[in-house]
Amino acid sequence: MGLPDDFDYKMYLSLNQDLNQYCSYEDAIHHYIHHGSRENRRYKHEGNNRDIHILVVIVSCNKHDHLWGGIKNRTNNDLIILSGTNNRDRSKRWYDKNEKILWLNCNDYYDGLPEKIILMIEEVLHNPEFSHITHIIKIDDHDNEFNDASIKNLYNNNSLKKFDYLGQKENFWVNLRNCDYHFGKVPEWSYWHNRHADVANIRYFDGGCSYILSRRAMEIINREYNETNIDQLRNNEIYEDLMIGRILSKHNVSSKLLNYGIKGDKNI
Repeated sequence: MGLPDDFDYKMYLSLNQDLNQYCSYEDAIHHYIHHGSRENRRYKHEGNNRDIHILVVIVSCNKHDHLWGGIKNRTNNDLIILSGTNNRDRSKRWYDKNEKILWLNCNDYYDGLPEKIILMIEEVLHNPEFSHITHIIKIDDHDNEFNDASIKNLYNNNSLKKFDYLGQKENFWVNLRNCDYHFGKVPEWSYWHNRHADVANIRYFDGGCSYILSRRAMEIINREYNETNIDQLRNNEIYEDLMIGRILSKHNVSSKLLNYGIKGDKNI
């Protein structure tokens, strides 16, 4: 059997993680032609590229686990809850499909939010369970009000097909190079304990009001930070939402300020 015209070798390896010994284009096509085609293995995203499939990503932590049951009942849409473990004895991340929880082996405190977002994005991009996902909406576990209707309403919004980064409130702090918003929120042993952050002149969407990322935006973020350079990330970023804006602005990613009807912790 020949190679399909739309064969995507990187996606083939990503969707078939038991092939982790392969890494090159030649290895991938050899395996598909001689084995994968007969085994009906996937080599591309399912569905029409124009289709929208949104994953609701709830950013949480272990101490907020009492909220999880109610959150999971709010929508029938694809949803995951993020929580760190502060446990270095397991792999970087593992997905509990039945409980809809993505456990991340990372710092579960305030200063761990940037790495929590980065590891989540890497999981969404590379776990076959999420291969159909075209967008995520980032929602805080206690700041946002949403239900099944408000999530389904997003599917009718044509802006999701035109823009890679959408949010309901934009922040922009001119010349603010000594931000101390995180003071008193991080442990004393944190790199960011009593250390100011430079947040000057970065446009970003406020996470307390939620924001949406396309798969393309996530791929750009994943190239900037991933599990291979988490230590570098910890010393570079303290605010996860500003981090997203900084990376996407750097790469001139298309963005849109848009009220899409999910109530946040601030007036829109």
